[in-house]
Amino acid sequence: MKKPKTKLLFRLRSMETGGVQKVLCDIMKNLPEEKFEIFLLLNMKQGEMLPLIPKNVKVFTLSEGKESFSKNSLIQKAQLAVRRIKLELYNKFPNLIRNTIKIIPDVEVAFTSTEYEALLKSPFKNSKKIGWFHADIRDVGLNEDEKLFVISQLQKMDTAVFVSKQTKNIIKEVYNIDFPNGEVVYNPFEHEIIKEKSNNFEVDFKTDEPVFISLGRLIPRKGNHILVEAHKILIDKGLKHKVYVFGDGQEKENLEILIEKYNLKDSFFIKNPVINPYPYLKKADFYVLPSKSEAYPLVIGEALILEKPIVATNAGGVKEMMDDGINGLIVDYDAEKLALGMEKLLTDKDFVDKVRENNKNAFQRFDNEKIYRHITQILEK
Repeated sequence: MKKPKTKLLFRLRSMETGGVQKVLCDIMKNLPEEKFEIFLLLNMKQGEMLPLIPKNVKVFTLSEGKESFSKNSLIQKAQLAVRRIKLELYNKFPNLIRNTIKIIPDVEVAFTSTEYEALLKSPFKNSKKIGWFHADIRDVGLNEDEKLFVISQLQKMDTAVFVSKQTKNIIKEVYNIDFPNGEVVYNPFEHEIIKEKSNNFEVDFKTDEPVFISLGRLIPRKGNHILVEAHKILIDKGLKHKVYVFGDGQEKENLEILIEKYNLKDSFFIKNPVINPYPYLKKADFYVLPSKSEAYPLVIGEALILEKPIVATNAGGVKEMMDDGINGLIVDYDAEKLALGMEKLLTDKDFVDKVRENNKNAFQRFDNEKIYRHITQILEK
């Protein structure tokens, strides 16, 4: 008799642009369909990445997203208020979710820490509970009590999944807390699709100067302010180059003020995030990651797959993804150290040529088949 498929329910806030959303789409697309019936529960039907959800995934939503809201500001405020009340009701009375999704999942996955509480309050008491953790606990924007609460929630899961060894080990180092139920699962990369999408259209940065590119949310822990500072140091040294940052977030205005203050508007550019950044990444000369905190930054893998020399801060799992002096440079989180790393890429042609040659085979570091087998084993266990 054929074994019935496992009903697998992923839970996520929304599909707004981010590495987590992309990873989840890749995982859902590559899980064996003969083993899993896949569902996705979104708190809000919102985000630029909604079209990337695989066709075989059944999507449930608890509320509408801003894309469907009225452009009239008064009506929009009312719609936001109704949505907030609706989500609060689901939080207070989780049994209401039964009426929304109309399935009984065998496995439920909170794909970010913001969904841990809802998952642990799930009305489906017999489902296996899995929590995915994507961050460095030291820098998640929470106070100490809140951090310990997140850790305690993760401990209650049947399985805790960490996206790098560093994200798991740092909890042991800082709080002396072990996870016997913990698994380390690196984020997968779709090598051929990344390369294919990098050829989707031509990019012209309209400059003969070397171009650094950076992709990611404009939030404090992503360190874009030290990238502006490093760029200023190099410009003052007479090392001409351009920096393009693709992203949006709460720090955008502060960064624009800093760029204006240093008179860098003609060399440091902030662009809106794009669904397909790969043609820009392919065209740029170098990739720069200025983060204070990361877990397992997808964009490092993407830059390596597109053979870019990299200068990155020593954040999260960066050292698990690339080798200092081989694939580029790993530096301390400091504007002057970052500037020195960027300067070497700008001035040492022999080093850059060696890195480009090394990075031709860098994609081999990321074994997707092994990653998907591991994920399948965790979900089936």
